[in-house]
Formats: sequence, C-alpha cells, structure tokens
Amino acid sequence: MPQTIISNELKERLVAEQLHTHYKQLPAIIIAPAVGAIFTAWVLWDAVNLLYLQIGLSAVLSISVIRILIFKRYFFSGKNRSRQQRWRWISISTALMSGCIWGSSAIFLYPPLVADYQIFMLVLLALVPVAPVAALAVYMPAFYAYYIPCIAPFIIKLGLQESRPEFMTAILLLMMMGATLTFANKYSTILAEAILLRLQLADKKQELEKTAIVKTRFLALASHDLRQPVHALGLFVETLRSRLNDFSDSKLLKNIEEATLNLRIMLDGMLDISRLDAKVVEVNRRSFDIGILLDSLTNEYRPQAMQNGLRFHYVSTHIIVDSDPILLERILRNLLSNAIKYTHKGGILLGCRRQSGHLNIQVCDTGIGIPAGQIDEVFIEFTQLRQTRRNSNKGLGLGLSIIKRLCKLLDHEIDVYSQPGKGSIFSIVLPLGNEAVMNEKQMKSETSIALSAVKGFKTVVIDDDESVQEAMHSLIVEWGGKVITSATAEQALQQIRKTSFTPDILIVDYQLQQGLTAVDAINYLNPVLPDDTPIVIITGDTDPEHIKQAHNAGYLLLHKPVDPDQLKVCLIEMLNGSKV
Repeated sequence: MPQTIISNELKERLVAEQLHTHYKQLPAIIIAPAVGAIFTAWVLWDAVNLLYLQIGLSAVLSISVIRILIFKRYFFSGKNRSRQQRWRWISISTALMSGCIWGSSAIFLYPPLVADYQIFMLVLLALVPVAPVAALAVYMPAFYAYYIPCIAPFIIKLGLQESRPEFMTAILLLMMMGATLTFANKYSTILAEAILLRLQLADKKQELEKTAIVKTRFLALASHDLRQPVHALGLFVETLRSRLNDFSDSKLLKNIEEATLNLRIMLDGMLDISRLDAKVVEVNRRSFDIGILLDSLTNEYRPQAMQNGLRFHYVSTHIIVDSDPILLERILRNLLSNAIKYTHKGGILLGCRRQSGHLNIQVCDTGIGIPAGQIDEVFIEFTQLRQTRRNSNKGLGLGLSIIKRLCKLLDHEIDVYSQPGKGSIFSIVLPLGNEAVMNEKQMKSETSIALSAVKGFKTVVIDDDESVQEAMHSLIVEWGGKVITSATAEQALQQIRKTSFTPDILIVDYQLQQGLTAVDAINYLNPVLPDDTPIVIITGDTDPEHIKQAHNAGYLLLHKPVDPDQLKVCLIEMLNGSKV
C-alpha cells in the first residue's frame, strides 16, 4: 500500500472488502482443484503409489465440499463485521489445508513409479502452486497459507535428489517462488488501492448526499419563511393598485411591483427546482399551434427588450408541435428572460426552423456570450458566469438548470452555440404534432375576466400568518367577495357556525400550527362544507418531500408567493364549475 494515512475504521473496512472479494472467488478455487485432482488421478492411476493417490484425491474433493458449504454460509450471513475475524481464520485455515494436501503429493507421489510420467509430475507440481494466484492474492494471508506449504515440499524434495537436473530444477523453482511472491504482493497492493479508492469514493458520495439533503432542507426553510411576507406583500400591492389614482403614487407603486416581481421570480426558481426534485411536475403533452404561444411571448417580451434599448425580431409562424405547452412556455420564458438580462446592445431573435419531422425553436441574442469551456457549467444550479460578485438582478442562476431538467422531462433536445462577446443561440428541438388530433382548447388564461359573475362569493381562508390573513381579506373584499380568515380550522369552524356562513370556496395554507396540514383542516371542516366545495391549497414550502405530500392531497395546489392574477383566474374558474 502507498504511504497514505487511513483511519483504523477504514483499514477494517478495507480488509473486510478484500475478504469479501476472496470469498466471491471461491467457486474458481473449488472447481479448478477438484477437476485437476480427478484428471491427475486418472493419468497417474497406475504410475504412482495408489494408496496415497486415493487419499490425496479424497482429501482434495473433501476440502472442495467444505469450501462449498463455507461459501454458502458466508453469503447467507452477510457482511457481519462482528464475525470478520472468524471468517479470516476460516479463509486462512482452508487455504493452509489445501496447500498442505497438494504439497504432500511431492513427498508421497514423486518420483513416479513409472519414469515416463516424470515430466508430467514436474509440470503438475510446478503449476499447481501458481494456478490460484489471481484468486487468492486478493487476500494475502490466505495466499501465503496456500502457496508456501504447496511449493516448499517440492523444492525440498527436488533439492535432496542426487540428480543434478533435479537439483537445478529446485533452484529454478526457488527463484520462481520469489518472483511469484513479488508478483502476488504487487497484485494485492493494486487491488487494495482500487478497493480503498472505491470505499473513499463511496464515503465522499455519502457526504455529498448528506450535504445536499442539508442544503435542500435549509433552502426549503429559508424559502418558506421568505415566501410568507412576499406572498402577503403581493396581495397588499394588488389591493393598493386598485385604490391609487395619483400619478406619482402610481409610479412608486410600479417600482414596488417590479421589486416584488423580481423577488417572486427568484423564489419561483427555487420552487421549480424543488418540484423537479420531488418529481411532481406532470407532463401533459399534446398537439398544439406553437404560433399562439410564441405570439403571446413576443407581445410580453418585446416591450421589455425595447425598454432596455434592444431590438426584438420575430416572424409569426403556425406549426403544430407535440409538447406540453405549459412546460414549454416555462422553458422559453427562461431563455427570453436570460437573453434580455445578458444582452446590453444589439437585439434578440425568436425564430423557428422546420427540419425533417422536427421544429427547432431558437432564441438568439447578441449578449456577452459563454466561453466554450463553460457551456456545461451554466446548466449547474446557482451558477452565474462572468460575475465577480453575485448580482441579485441576474437571479439565482437557476434558469438554465431548470431548462435542462424540463427538456429532459419532455424528451426535447437542447443545443447551445455561443461566442464570448458576440452572443448565444439556444435551440430547443420539438417533434411535430398531428393537426388532425390537435386539441383546440388553448392554454391561454383569460386574466381579464371579472368576478362580477360571482359577486358576493364567500371565502374561508385559513393561514397561521396574520399578514397573509389581512392581505387575503383585503384582496377578496376588493374583488367583491365576503371572507372569513383564521389561523386554525377550529377558529374557522367557530366563525362559520356563529355567522351561519356557507363557504363557496376554501383557501388553506398547507403547513399550519402544531404540525397540522391543510388536509387535516379540510377533514375537520368537512361537516360544514357543502358538497363539491372548491378547495385551494397554498404552500410556501419548497422541501421536495412536503411538495410531494401536498401535491398528492388531490386539491388545486398554488405556491407562495401567489400571483394575484393567477389566484383570480383560479377563483373564477372554480366558482364557475370549471376544472382548473
């Protein structure tokens, strides 16, 4: 072994792995000697002392049977560290017995009674000690126990013969013995280094997994605590917007909205990663007209580009593709947002190319570009290139990571071509759809719909954050609804019974006080809820496991901070009996 400092615990694991590998190779050590012994007995049946031949054959077959039983017992018991010492002695003992049995053949069978078989005996007794080197050298104590008693008697026997050729053969075998021991030691060292490296890599992997779990939990807690005030802030801002008329105040409100939006975008990026980790992102592929989506994105991002002094080029197209329109929109939004963020002059191009059964959607920019050696790096979470210090205006560096994972989920290829200082081209390759089976219902949300059709709707809100309660109350009242807010299901039930309030819709935070969840609150309120009451669960949690639990509850799930327009659309559709 190299002069590497390793702990006693790691040394114990190393020996245990060597022993385990040794026992895995027992079948080869069992079969080869048994077959070799039978063949040898057949060849030498009338050429040597028959009694010794029969005893030797019986002994070899017996040790093979014993090893079969040991092999089964070892793998039946598993890697029990408390029994490692026992298995070491068993390994060494059986190897020693086998070596002594084969070594005794030199004493009792050589030279053969029939001189014609002398060459066969010389070759046999020279090869038998060497044959299992590869199988036994993984655990050197077992190798020594077999090899030395196997070869030493033959060397001594030949050395005591009066014939010079036999004496010289003994010297040759002695030299070969030294070479074999050197080779076995080197071979064992290489195997030990490989095993040690594997153990260290396994430990490092375990450490990284633990670190990732801690990171995920920290981000989940931090994100949850941040989402509560941001969620409330967004609702307050929406209420305030409908009440302000003064131009100067409106300008101030716009700045607040932009700051809130930037914060919500960063939190949404963390949420997207958590939802992908939780594997609750549902893929609903269908055939649809890509032009409707691209037109909508162009109308949204062109003014942003122009506001930054950038040109925005787009040629309208109407091609049917096969994808999930919602997830594809998320991908393209991230690409367009990045293009605007990292382009300081020039322009942005959103275009399509039809290529042999596929549509290639490209987002091109004349921005800062990406060095060739860092293209893979930009798809790693929390990565921002060419930033001497993290720039909050550029986000958290999650956009491209989300894009890559969504493309993998959709089975869409993503390609990147970039030159530093000249710009980048991101390409998403989609399969073409079937116009004949295209679902004509488009994904576009009608956020302009008013709540006038369901004026006076009654809502129960359960959230243990007082600022969220107040914000939800103000917003729903502003929309013309009536609302009861409470921190617990018990308080909500008391208010419902006291005021004879019949809820039209229930909005519940997923994580409540005392470790209760929205599902617990819904079950508690079930006796006073009309049948088929629409229920919305809102969560600020980004822990993948908690997201999975909330998702599996079977109700509409929204994530804090909720966009007021999104909440408005959900309320309209649910109150009108539509499935959101």
